[in-house]
Amino acid sequence: MSWSVDAYGHVFADHRETADRDPSRVVVDRDGVEWTIRELATPQTWARAPRCLVLNSRECVRRVWSYPNDWRALDAESLLRLGQAD
Repeated sequence: MSWSVDAYGHVFADHRETADRDPSRVVVDRDGVEWTIRELATPQTWARAPRCLVLNSRECVRRVWSYPNDWRALDAESLLRLGQAD
């Protein structure tokens, strides 16, 4: 089990839905940077939605609050574009 900690030190269990779904996806951008993309529950009081996509590379982490339900079917370029738009 993994945990998230908000800016106030509150700890939340990470309750990802994993049944019949990959918990994360790895894509590579045009510059060769590897990004891991996963969908997470966001029970924190500051969250903009009940769930978000988290895109992270070695140097950057981005949260995407508005994304399509079928995000796993998107190609790498479309997924990375989601992270630029939000």
